[in-house]
Amino acid sequence: MDLSWLDIYSEKLKALGHPVRLKLVMGLMGNECNVTKICKGLKIPQATTSQHLAILKNKGIIKGRRDGTSICYSIEDEAIKKMLKILMEETGCDLGDCHPED
Repeated sequence: MDLSWLDIYSEKLKALGHPVRLKLVMGLMGNECNVTKICKGLKIPQATTSQHLAILKNKGIIKGRRDGTSICYSIEDEAIKKMLKILMEETGCDLGDCHPED
């Protein structure tokens, strides 16, 4: 067993262990989103949102793409995306329950 793989995904799963970060990533399942829309959807301040985004980005879960003056975020790790899709199917979670633009 490759311990480096286990270490990497252990850290990624720890990052997803925070309810706000999990909701943020689940909201990015269908599309990319900028910080303003994420803040509005999660109803948290921009500074807090930016901290959560930085943690997820540093773990390689999401990536940012510059679009003019803003940055649009999307899921970078396809394995995480697949895992969350299975979790959502098994729990009956609707993307409407966790989409940042709600």
